[in-house]
Amino acid sequence: MKKRIQLLVLMALVMAVSSCKKEDSTPSNTGSSALAGIIISGTWHVSYFHEGSNDHTSNFSGYTFTFGSGGTMTATDSSGSVSGTWRTDDSNANEFHMSIGSSASLTDLSHGWLITSQSSAEIQMKDDGGSSSEELHFSK
Repeated sequence: MKKRIQLLVLMALVMAVSSCKKEDSTPSNTGSSALAGIIISGTWHVSYFHEGSNDHTSNFSGYTFTFGSGGTMTATDSSGSVSGTWRTDDSNANEFHMSIGSSASLTDLSHGWLITSQSSAEIQMKDDGGSSSEELHFSK
């Protein structure tokens, strides 16, 4: 009988603890809808692009990037504009995909990225594949 009472008390305690919802005091700005709202606002440039220990940021010098709400994107430099597409991944809210251009530097951006940090002024990403250690930052 004592074990039965202990079991009931334990079950009641577990139910009470699991039904409590902890309030989050810091607003979350993650997920695909938050990213979409951020990326379509304004013009961006590549402020950091590393592959392993190699800095390739200068490959994007002079480029500005704009992202349209319909999933279109444009990279513009002194020689003109190149169109592409972007999308977020509904199955992974922190995944971002781009496909743009055929030049060597722009094709480096054309794959999936995992969002590691985002704000209205900077989006930090890393390659979503395990075979590469690329890191990309877009800044305003």
